[in-house]
Amino acid sequence: MDKTIEQLMEMVKADPNNPELLKELGNLYFRNDQYDEAIEQYQAALRANPEYYKALYNLGNTYYKMDQHEKAVHYWHEAIKIKPDFDHAYFNLGYHHFQKGFMREAIKALAEAARINPDAADTHHYLGLSYHQTNQFAEAIEEFKAAIELDSEEPDYHYNLANTSYDMGNYELAASEWAITLKYRPNDSKARNNYCDALLQLGRFEEGLVEIEKVLEAEPNYPPALCTKGELLEKTGKAEEALALFNRVQDLIKGNESWELLYKYLVNKLDRS
Repeated sequence: MDKTIEQLMEMVKADPNNPELLKELGNLYFRNDQYDEAIEQYQAALRANPEYYKALYNLGNTYYKMDQHEKAVHYWHEAIKIKPDFDHAYFNLGYHHFQKGFMREAIKALAEAARINPDAADTHHYLGLSYHQTNQFAEAIEEFKAAIELDSEEPDYHYNLANTSYDMGNYELAASEWAITLKYRPNDSKARNNYCDALLQLGRFEEGLVEIEKVLEAEPNYPPALCTKGELLEKTGKAEEALALFNRVQDLIKGNESWELLYKYLVNKLDRS
């Protein structure tokens, strides 16, 4: 049975220099979003044992929650100095660098985490994402496949394997992996639109038209789906319907910065028509 804060405080009173008890009390405060109190307990644990790497690691986690990322990184590094095979600290460093867009540092930290613990699916996933961001697609695919082998029911792993496969021109694998994603997330409009795009590239136009209607039934004005439908109609000889859709999408997204790339694509396409 989990202990309450009051119970742990009593245990700490009886054994005030027990770093494990102090850390556990800090963890309870952390889970209650009482970050200042958590920090106090982790620091007390370190006074009891300056090389208690778990307290250093948890200090890093707490400062990260408080958006004090430089301190978080410092404490994760300190934990690694004491325990060089601490894969959780390497993962957190890698995740932080990934979120900040520092892909070189992310790859270095995540690759080390994966080396230490090759059975952590999420480590392989984020390493794959980092490789994808640096256009190292073959390496990304290897990591996404490793993640799937460890957890085949996580849709994000299949989704991102599909993304990278598509970017490499492997439309068969992309379609297959987006289909698996949809098995777990049938209402994911983005994944279904991407699946339709892969079907388009494979020349499976009629299948694509059936699937794209499922997207538009849920989101009638979803610009990428309307554009994909236009591409499919164009391939099936329905040029006028396609042109009408392209013009509709252009009007829908004009001036919307989030669709800037799609708008430029449509401008160029319509200029050529």
